[in-house]
Order: sequence, then structure tokens, then C-alpha cells
Amino acid sequence: LGFTNSLNGEVKPRILLMGLRRSGKSSIQKVVFHKMSPNETLFLESTNKICREDVSNSSFVSFQIWDFPGQIDFFDPSFDYEMIFRGTGALIFVIDSQDDYVEALNRLHLTVTRAYAVNPDINFEVFIHKVDGLSDDQKIDKQRDIHKRANDDQVDAGLERIHLSFYLTSIYDHSIFEAFSKVVQKLIPQLPTLENLLNIFIS
Repeated sequence: LGFTNSLNGEVKPRILLMGLRRSGKSSIQKVVFHKMSPNETLFLESTNKICREDVSNSSFVSFQIWDFPGQIDFFDPSFDYEMIFRGTGALIFVIDSQDDYVEALNRLHLTVTRAYAVNPDINFEVFIHKVDGLSDDQKIDKQRDIHKRANDDQVDAGLERIHLSFYLTSIYDHSIFEAFSKVVQKLIPQLPTLENLLNIFIS
């Protein structure tokens, strides 16, 4: 299932995009990677199967992104989650901040627990999404609440060693690009060297 880099046979890092239905996963992908205008995403149909895409912006930034339907069932025997998680570099879980996110937090906990058991090296990223309709105070409150509940769930399950990163995102401003950039940077093994070279170049 992995796309391989034809030059050196390497399997590209895989980013999974997960979350409940209508949380904004496909819209994020279309805006970030296909330059779709945010308003156009209102007409996107619900994703009903795993959509895979190869992203190659340069020899350094090269990965696959898998967009999962919100209703995916981890307990369906035809869903080989072990194989999928084993080859994954980052798992982005999208939570709709304008919705009641109790179910989303339950699904986040199940997803992270399953993924970590298969591959403890996955970077877990939580996008608290659709924050464009919230005030600054509401954004801070939502982030604090989701952060606390998600981490409490991990502690209760004895999984406090799992690190979750949280981002406030919206497709209507630069926040989604910034958050995705930070996720991708973690998957670039040459990043420290690149940063060092850029610092030398600047000085």
C-alpha cells in the first residue's frame, strides 16, 4: 500500500488524517494541497473511502497523506489497522471545535491507543478545527478543555507517556498551513541540518 520513491526505493512518510464525519478533514486537504478556496469546500461530499495522495513539493518534502472517512470501524476485520499504523509517521486527528466534541474525544482516545500499541513512534497531532467562528477567549477555553480531557483520558488508561500536540486551526486563515507545516517538519530527517545551514546562510 505504500508509495515508494523510485530513486532510492524508500517508502515515503505517511500522514493519516482522521476524525469524525464533517469535522473538516477533506476540506483541510483540498485547501492546503490543492489550493481550493475555503468557500468551495462547502460543496465537498462526505468521504466514504480512504483517499490516498502522494505529495512531493521537493526532494526533502515528500510524503503520502491518507484521508479516512469519519465512520471508519477499527473493529471491522477487513480494516487492517495494524498494517496502516505500522507505516505511519504522523496521525492528525481533527476535532470540530464548534460541535459537541465528547464523541470526538472518545474516538481520539481509541485511535491513539490502537495506533500507539502498533507503532509507538507515531507523532500524534490534534487539530482543534473551525475556530474561525470563535473569539480569542473561546479559542483558549476550547484548547484548554480539549487538552485537559484528552490527556486525562490517556492518564486514566495508564498511557501518560503518549504525547499529543494541539493546534488551533481554520481553513479561512493561515493557521491550517502553519499547523500542517509543523507536522510535516517533524517527518523530515534532514531538518536539523537544513535549519543549521539556513542559520549559517543568514549570519
